[in-house]
Amino acid sequence: MARNPIRFVILALLSCLVAACGSSSEDDHKDFFIDTKGRLAIGESGATGVRILDLDTGQTVGTFALDHPPSALYASPGGRYVLAVQRENDLVQTIDGGVWQEDHGDHLHDYKRPPAMAAFRIAGPRPTHYDDRHGRASIFMDGRAGPPQIPSYAVLLDDLSIARGQLLAQLPALPYAVHGFAEPNGDFLVVTHRSADAVDVLPNYLHVWRRSGEGFVKTQELSTRCDRMHGSYTRQNITVAGCAEGVALVRRDPAGQFTTQFVSASHRVGVVIGHPGMPRMIGAGNTGTPATTRFSDIDLDSGRASPITIDGWSEGRLRRAHGWNRQGTRFFVLDDQGTLYALEFSGGAWRTVGRQERVIAAMPTAAPFPTLVSNGAKDELYLSDPLGQAIVTIDSGTLAVRERTALGFTPSTIAWVGIAR
Repeated sequence: MARNPIRFVILALLSCLVAACGSSSEDDHKDFFIDTKGRLAIGESGATGVRILDLDTGQTVGTFALDHPPSALYASPGGRYVLAVQRENDLVQTIDGGVWQEDHGDHLHDYKRPPAMAAFRIAGPRPTHYDDRHGRASIFMDGRAGPPQIPSYAVLLDDLSIARGQLLAQLPALPYAVHGFAEPNGDFLVVTHRSADAVDVLPNYLHVWRRSGEGFVKTQELSTRCDRMHGSYTRQNITVAGCAEGVALVRRDPAGQFTTQFVSASHRVGVVIGHPGMPRMIGAGNTGTPATTRFSDIDLDSGRASPITIDGWSEGRLRRAHGWNRQGTRFFVLDDQGTLYALEFSGGAWRTVGRQERVIAAMPTAAPFPTLVSNGAKDELYLSDPLGQAIVTIDSGTLAVRERTALGFTPSTIAWVGIAR
């Protein structure tokens, strides 16, 4: 079976020191490859508990109490750790999911052990946007408007830094609190900026910061205005940010210089959706009366955005969850009636290739809404069903529901951890 390399490379000696490879049992080294679906981290609504579901056995293999209820769960860049964000309590905690892969030089070595609470934690004012790009991730701290004001900043991390219990680097504090992001783009961060003439509390420009050791130095202030900026994604050297009337498209050249352009869209883009395997991006935003989620194809080569038509998506339908298959060739979106749609890009356009009604039989009208995540090792999707108190397993090729796993509690947010293939 072909295997993709892990997103971070650890020399054999260093991996032994960090992950206690040298003290592992003889059984750990009998088979380098483990055929595993990985694990699913599930947060309980209104509670501090996070359960780890082993997808190979269907059994809960760990329950961990956080300091506070999580506002979101994310997989770390290498897929080993669960990052449990507690936005209103200014904290991020980590759980070792127990399934990971190391590069031992002459082979890739898979491990599967019981999950465990990790010591690494990040304290910061209102951690919010998490952006995982090319093996490293940023967490943007929104800060607090006060009084007293606590300014925004961002941190950079990867799986090795989590194992070591330290950050890779930290962005200096900005002169204000703002709901923003810090997109990793090579050795740079593309960071939101709010000028004095911003139309509301959201950012409206982008600045570029270059990493310097454990910190960052600002190198460029980009001139393209992007009012009501929200949502972003970076693929290779291109960062896209959502704007009131389209997107800002930012390119990094080989010399580390950034150029930017504004790309008009037919609606406000508040979410930018991308995948490393898909050379296009999708912009989404709610507009109109009744409010309807609309989607645009973002062509990175030509710098144009065009509307996406989803078969069966009528006026008044709202996006409640979205995601990709593991290869990035198929895009999924769940509407507010519990219908799941599948789209593929072919012939120069996005086409609806599947539609499954009542995947979620009873949709909530208030948070928590369902969360959709993809298995990085197998062709499966997972949807949390808050009112049904279940996890729905879906075949990403056929949209068939494979299983409904009863939980006995209301799931708030989920994340897949494991070895991506």
